[in-house]
Amino acid sequence: MFPETKYCLNCGRLQEEKFGLCTFCYTEILKIKLSKSVVYAYPIEVAFDEVYSVFKYDKVAKDIVRRLKYKEKVELSKVIAFFMKDTIDENKIKFDLIVPIPISKKRLKLRGYNQALLIAKELSKLTFIPFKDCIEKIKDTKSQTLFKDENRWYNVKGVFDCNEDLQGKTILIVDDVFTTGATAHYASEALKKCKAKKVIVLTFAS
Repeated sequence: MFPETKYCLNCGRLQEEKFGLCTFCYTEILKIKLSKSVVYAYPIEVAFDEVYSVFKYDKVAKDIVRRLKYKEKVELSKVIAFFMKDTIDENKIKFDLIVPIPISKKRLKLRGYNQALLIAKELSKLTFIPFKDCIEKIKDTKSQTLFKDENRWYNVKGVFDCNEDLQGKTILIVDDVFTTGATAHYASEALKKCKAKKVIVLTFAS
C-alpha cells in the first residue's frame, strides 16, 4: 500500500525515467550516446573481433563510472547493464558467454568488489546468458589511468590468464571504460588461447 519512494541511482533526485535514472540524468546521458561499433587505430593487431561502447566517457556517463568504482554505489551496475542490453539488442550482438575484465587481488581487497563482475552479473540476468569470471589477473599492475597511449599496452602485457575450455564459444567481454584497447586486447588474447572462437568487447563508456 505504501511503496518505497524511488530515487535516481546516479544523482539522488526523485526517479521519473527508466533504467534507474531521473529525467534529467536520462536526458543528459542520451546526448553522448554512441550508435555504432567503436573503431580505433591500434599499434598492433588486436585479439578481439568487435568492440562496442554505449556512451562517450563524458558528463553523466563519467559520473556513473566514477561513483560505481570509487564511491561504492554498486547499484549503478544495474543502470550500466540496462544500457548495455539496449546496445546488444540494437546491434544484434550474439554471444555464448559473458566474461568480466578482472582486477588484481590487491585492488579487489582495497575496493571490495570488481565493478566489471557486478556489471556482468546484472547483464546476465537481463540477457539470460551465463557469465563466468574465468580470466585471472596474474600480475599486479599500476592503474591504467596513470599511463597514456602506448605505455598502457606495456603496463598490462602478459598479465591475464585463462584456464577455461572455451572451444567454439563467442565471448562477450564487459568492462566499464574502453580507452586504448590494451586491456581488452590482452584479455582477449588469453581467451583465444583457450580456443574461444570470437571475442566481442562491450563497455559502458569509451
